[in-house]
Amino acid sequence: MARTIKIPAKFADAEEVLHEAAAAQVGYDDFGEKDYLTGLRVLLKAIDTDLELSESGRERMFATVLRALSGRLYSQKGWAEHPECLRTEIRAPLVIVGLPRTGTTTLQKLMSLDPQFQGLEYWIAPNPMVRPPRQTWESNPLYRATVAALEAADREDPMSRLIHDVVAGEPDECLYMMLQRFVHNTFGASMATPSYDEWWMAQDETPNYYRHRDNLKLIGFNDPNRRWLLRNISHLLYLDSLLEVFPDASIIFTHRDPVAVLPSVCSLIMIGRRAILGPKADPKQCGRREFELWKIGIDRALKVRDRNPERFLDVDFREFVNDTMGGVRAIYRHFGLKLDEPTERRMQSWLDAHAHTRPGFHKYTPEQYGLTAQEIRRKYADYIERYRL
Repeated sequence: MARTIKIPAKFADAEEVLHEAAAAQVGYDDFGEKDYLTGLRVLLKAIDTDLELSESGRERMFATVLRALSGRLYSQKGWAEHPECLRTEIRAPLVIVGLPRTGTTTLQKLMSLDPQFQGLEYWIAPNPMVRPPRQTWESNPLYRATVAALEAADREDPMSRLIHDVVAGEPDECLYMMLQRFVHNTFGASMATPSYDEWWMAQDETPNYYRHRDNLKLIGFNDPNRRWLLRNISHLLYLDSLLEVFPDASIIFTHRDPVAVLPSVCSLIMIGRRAILGPKADPKQCGRREFELWKIGIDRALKVRDRNPERFLDVDFREFVNDTMGGVRAIYRHFGLKLDEPTERRMQSWLDAHAHTRPGFHKYTPEQYGLTAQEIRRKYADYIERYRL
């Protein structure tokens, strides 16, 4: 973060400073409709009331909020420069959803090796723009900054890349582009702000999905006919909104025992929380939040799935791990996709190269996060029984 930015003593007073910093960063100052301000203000107040931050924590928090606000400007700037992109259509996206830590990352990375799909690259998602030609990325300041940030994160906590493989030039989750209205799970998960969570859970995220659709139109403007392959665990909470905006979406729904899921996702979240909160990051508070949240997510998602069974394919995590390429072939067959031999060879080569990141290398228990296997099984009993997890 630039040294010239002085963060106000209270984040609730930082709104003007944040807007000025974002405009200076992007070189554009039209933030569009004002609907995002409500969420931004709730979040800034929650930072003040819910957290006790060190100076480095304050800087990280400011940078996190600034990143989302700058992303909003990149979108507005892109639409102003390419208004014709909004007249294109997003047809039949393939969307990977599921509880966190259910194989969605591996599945997306494998399928993104198929040239019939386009994905949402990690470096572009927070900075929406018409996707530049691949050969120009290394000279793009935003790409270079993303690579540098990932390298710094690896140095700070080498385990983070092994737990969740993030590569600047590869497709990743939609969430990085869905923060622009400040109505999203990510803020409460990474920041431990329960007062924000209480507000967020009562909101309608459908406007997020319409903005998401328009961002996809912007990014894929030079390649409008290639099918989108998307992934986001938070979609699980809002599949009704997703299908309202993308009614012809095909949804791959991954499933895994919540007893394994919950401590795994907590271990990942705690990496980010420790970076912001230091020793004040509370693993038990994290465990309780995720325990409650993903039961809501599963219940909502299954209701949508049952109303729209033709749009879904269920994938068992255990079967996918035991025969990953067999699982990929089954997905292609189900949705009538063609998997050619060169693409299949690329997928197998990727699997061979990433064998060290397969499940089993990282150990965790529910008790680390204030949970027990028994209470998880009780809470998620219907889901476990339905999918024989």
